Amino acid sequence: MASLQDQLLGAGLINKQKAKKIKSAKKKAANISRKTKVELENEAANLAKKAAEEKRQRSQQLNAKNKQAAEQKAITAQIRQIIELNSIKQSNGKEEQAYNFTDDAKIKTLYVSAKNHDWISLGRIAIAKLDQTYHLIPKDAANKINERDESFIVLLNESTNSATEEVEADDPYADYQIPDDLMW
Repeated sequence: MASLQDQLLGAGLINKQKAKKIKSAKKKAANISRKTKVELENEAANLAKKAAEEKRQRSQQLNAKNKQAAEQKAITAQIRQIIELNSIKQSNGKEEQAYNFTDDAKIKTLYVSAKNHDWISLGRIAIAKLDQTYHLIPKDAANKINERDESFIVLLNESTNSATEEVEADDPYADYQIPDDLMW
């Protein structure tokens, strides 16, 4: 097998004088390194180390991305399980009332019983969205979901104790009760 120098000579890319100069320069560098006890730089080894380091860094980044995706998938599975286990069954009777709410700047209507309608208004029941369907879930389950990912809860009213709240003395409308079943 011919050396690289012989191949370059055969191809006409370098001439014999240039090949001799390169060979003598290489010998001189080897002699100097032996005398001064300094190793010659091995460029191939340095490039291999650099490539291995870059590969390790890419691998770490990919592992971190995969780990984050797996964690997000686990959180979504937990949320799905919470919603499915705590979903309040909606009656399909004639006594249902329409409850209007907004989802992504669109007004949506959900037909619920009068009792559930009141509980949604009071903040005891929340509306969660799972796979383009809406589910009624208790407030505690909605709070657990909000800890993981708030995008699944469409509506969770603040609970107010309007019946037990004291009315301020200087309120001119204190004698008038405000109905909390207003529909829009």
